[in-house]
Amino acid sequence: MKCLHLSCTFVQVRTTSTADNADLPDAAIAINYGHDLLWVMNPICYSRTSKNMFKTIARSLLLIATFTLCQAALADDTSKRPLFFFLLIHDDVKETSDERLAEDYFAWLIKDLESFTDRRVHLQFVRNVPDVTDFQYKNENTDQTYAAWRSEINQYLIDQNLPHNGTNKYLLLTQNKLNASTLGFATPNGHTGIASLETFTAPAHELGHMLGGTHELAEVIYKGGWWCETNLVATRQSVRANCYVYSDKNKQKIVANLSEYP
Repeated sequence: MKCLHLSCTFVQVRTTSTADNADLPDAAIAINYGHDLLWVMNPICYSRTSKNMFKTIARSLLLIATFTLCQAALADDTSKRPLFFFLLIHDDVKETSDERLAEDYFAWLIKDLESFTDRRVHLQFVRNVPDVTDFQYKNENTDQTYAAWRSEINQYLIDQNLPHNGTNKYLLLTQNKLNASTLGFATPNGHTGIASLETFTAPAHELGHMLGGTHELAEVIYKGGWWCETNLVATRQSVRANCYVYSDKNKQKIVANLSEYP
C-alpha cells in the first residue's frame, strides 16, 4: 500500500490515438502510475472482433482495478504534506542494521506522530558520507558544536540538492553523548540536530524540538502503576519509564507549528 499511496497521488490520464502506439486501438487511455505507464482501453471505443474484444475486456478490467486500488489508497491518504526524517548515522554507531534502528528508536515515534499530525512520516537512513557522518561531535561547548554541525549539514544539503523546509529534518545519530551531560541538541523549529543513541528517546526528543515542541510542555505521567516521561522532558531520570509519546500540550504545539506547511 505504500507504493500505491505514493503513486496514486500523481495519476494522470490522457487520450492518445494509434499513432502513439500501433498496438493500441483509437482513443486508448494512458495512466501515469508512478514511473510506469499503464495503457488501458477507453470503454467508449471498442472493436466487435473476438480478438479485440478480449483485449477490450482485459484492458477495461485493468482500468477498473487500477482506479479501485487508487481509491483504496487515497481513502487512507492524508492531504497534508508528509514528514521526512533524514537520519545520518555517525561512523561510530555500532548498530549496522537500519531496520533494527528503525524498530528500536523510531517505529513507536512514527506511530505517535502519525496519530496526531495526520501526516505520513518517512525515514531515510544515510551512512558513510565524508565530513558528515564522521563529524567530530564531542565537545564541552555545545553551541560551538552546533554551529560547526549546521555548517556541515547545510553544505551537504546544497551538494545533494535536498530541501530545507519545515517538513524535512536532518538528524545526526551518534553512539555516544556529546559530553558528560548532553545527549543531543536541536533548536526550536530548526531543520537539524544531533542525538545520541544512549537512550531510546533522545532522537524523538530532538526531533520534537525541531517540530516545535518544548521542555515546558512536557509531562511526567502516572500510568500502568508507575511514572513515565513524555519525549520532551528536560532531564531524563532512569528511575522513570518512557511514555514513548509526546504530551498532549506538545502535540497541540507541534500540530500548530506544522499548520504552516499544509
